[in-house]
Amino acid sequence: MEARRGSRRFRLTGPLAALGGIAFLVWSVRQGGATAVIDGVQRVGAAGITIVCLLGGLRGLIRAAAWRLCLDREHRATLGSVFTAYLSGDAIGNVTPFGLFISEPSKIALLRPRIDVEASIAALAVENLFYSATVVLVLIAGTAALLMSFEVSQPVKVASLGTAALGVALAFVTAWIVSTRRRVVSGAVEWMIRRGIGTPYWSKHLPSIRRTGDLIFGFVSRRRRAVLPLLALEFCYHTAAVLEAWYAIDLITGARPGLLTAFVLEYVNRSITVAFQFVPMWLGVDEAGTSLATSALGLGSAPGVSLALVRKARIVIWTAIGLGLLVKSWRRGTHVRPTVYSR
Repeated sequence: MEARRGSRRFRLTGPLAALGGIAFLVWSVRQGGATAVIDGVQRVGAAGITIVCLLGGLRGLIRAAAWRLCLDREHRATLGSVFTAYLSGDAIGNVTPFGLFISEPSKIALLRPRIDVEASIAALAVENLFYSATVVLVLIAGTAALLMSFEVSQPVKVASLGTAALGVALAFVTAWIVSTRRRVVSGAVEWMIRRGIGTPYWSKHLPSIRRTGDLIFGFVSRRRRAVLPLLALEFCYHTAAVLEAWYAIDLITGARPGLLTAFVLEYVNRSITVAFQFVPMWLGVDEAGTSLATSALGLGSAPGVSLALVRKARIVIWTAIGLGLLVKSWRRGTHVRPTVYSR
């Protein structure tokens, strides 16, 4: 009975998050002024949105290339197949409240016909670790840039410092796990086996989980020459994101912003993206958070809402492309239905 109630509550997460997002969106538009927000989006225009979408696609291609770089040579897939899996997996995560808990397993499942599962999981985990490390640097640098270069209110200071502190804490925990080679996943599985929880299933898969862990922990010693190119790709991803914010705000406001302003806006967007994975397409929370950021930067709230809506158009377009590729793979019979990892 309790499990059934928990499942029902979990299924309600998506609709409730969407309703909350719509409420935030309406509030944000009203705060910025509907006319000013619409004018900002219109100033970007179809050509501007196309360029923003191309930058978004470039970022996806960069992450796909980084994932592919983490694969050993004997498991190397084509960049096109990895990019397709990346787009489709992200699309599933964007339209559901499961976020990373379904997007990452979906990417693995979509590459399963081409790459060994253990190798694919290990490569994706390594890529996410490197990406997360660069995100922490963005959060720390973004907090410093915001607090040292702009006059912001006390609540914004507290939120920024809290975001940076959380990022640093997660980085320390991850670094501790990696440096001590703590087998978190296999250790948890062994604990469940000892307690008799799903023993037949976990006993069958434990050797594979251990081998995957070996691949993850041995990546740096095994692929030393890939480390710097991998870091370069991750920083290129963030650079493209900053350029997107800089370009869009330039069109929206008609005044070219400084790169520091664009960097702070991307820092805010990255914080929202990480914190609100459970909100489909970050509906409402992106608009509200970005409008607060542009207000703090002296640009007013309307440009922030306009910027978030332009980004939303980019997300919708690439999500549609990803879902289209997913349907295409299903029709060809080359898919494996993704597994949802419950929180």
